[in-house]
Amino acid sequence: LLPSPRAGDIAAFGLLAGAALGERVIGLLLVIFVGFAIVLYLPWLGYRRTRLRFAVKSFVSMLPALTLAYVIMILAWPWAALAPLNPIRGLLAFSEFNYSIRTILVGQIYEMANVPRLYVLIYIAIRVPLLMLFGAALTMISAQLLGRASSSQQHREITLISLMVIFPLACQVIWHGPAFTGLRHFLFLIPALAVLAGIGLDKALAALKTRGRMVASGGLAIITACFLWDAVTLIRLHPYEYLFYNSLVGGLEGASRRYDLDYWFSSMPEAINQLEAYLRRTGPGDANWPTQVYSVAVCGERLPFEKAVTLPQLHWDFMPEWKQSQFFIAPTQLNCDRDLDGEIIGAVERLGVTIAYVKDRRALTRPVATATSDHASAEYSLKSGTVAK
Repeated sequence: LLPSPRAGDIAAFGLLAGAALGERVIGLLLVIFVGFAIVLYLPWLGYRRTRLRFAVKSFVSMLPALTLAYVIMILAWPWAALAPLNPIRGLLAFSEFNYSIRTILVGQIYEMANVPRLYVLIYIAIRVPLLMLFGAALTMISAQLLGRASSSQQHREITLISLMVIFPLACQVIWHGPAFTGLRHFLFLIPALAVLAGIGLDKALAALKTRGRMVASGGLAIITACFLWDAVTLIRLHPYEYLFYNSLVGGLEGASRRYDLDYWFSSMPEAINQLEAYLRRTGPGDANWPTQVYSVAVCGERLPFEKAVTLPQLHWDFMPEWKQSQFFIAPTQLNCDRDLDGEIIGAVERLGVTIAYVKDRRALTRPVATATSDHASAEYSLKSGTVAK
């Protein structure tokens, strides 16, 4: 506790903050949260000099943690050490970066720099399990309404965790920062939301318990059922759990072609397996099968394609030759599967929703020699939002 946290807590915070900063510049938010914590724990009922002494002592006690975090950040991100203000420059650049990446919201396609201000908030509302949203909201509201009735320590802790969620979202809305592929750059909010949800659900069960054991048991049964429902949904989505959408938009079915889905095209290996199985069933009857070469247009990146392919007959087809490709595999993300026609010979599905198609285009094209190029990979990266940190 401030102003004299334990040595173990200081070391843990320094290590974790340094790792966060080395991974992403937005980890600088942790330094801001330290400031929030100092303000929240100030003894407001004391003299002004007492509050100042408390703040200074708290800051000094956190300096070892911040120093450790800085060292770890430099080891992972050497550019930050070239100038004292480079981390700040990096954060400002992160809030303004812009590429020709497209994203989709309620069926409308936007450039990443032109998404609505509420883009991230909307994706949180439809992608986070409703039980988690309910629990987190319950905690935030009850902390403000019942703050005086609860312990001062608990109220401060809940307020701090709430600020860790609200502050980044407020910055995103107020300064209208770029965003794409849903929650991709705001996943760091999910752990804090989960903590708030746990507190809220625990308080709800405690309140129900005062009304009788049967009422509390009923509440626990409902919460357990919600958890199990979401767990079953994730199992059915496996290995594409990141396609989860809650019932506010009708789950995956309601989100299909209206929101971002398989933007990494993680279903590519499964689509390739279906194509290879199809060729193994139909190809061996052809006398030219051992030396046959099939060109495949892929609305995805080249490296995952080459790692997943096992048939030597399949060759990556580069973008200028797409219309001459013999096969086409693509996700439904941003309607990429509609770029080329062909007979549908395979489909990757989850929860009754198609997330990728495999098409045979040989009736529409003539065989051509294949070549190599990374142009298609770059094109899909820009289209789907698969850009590295």
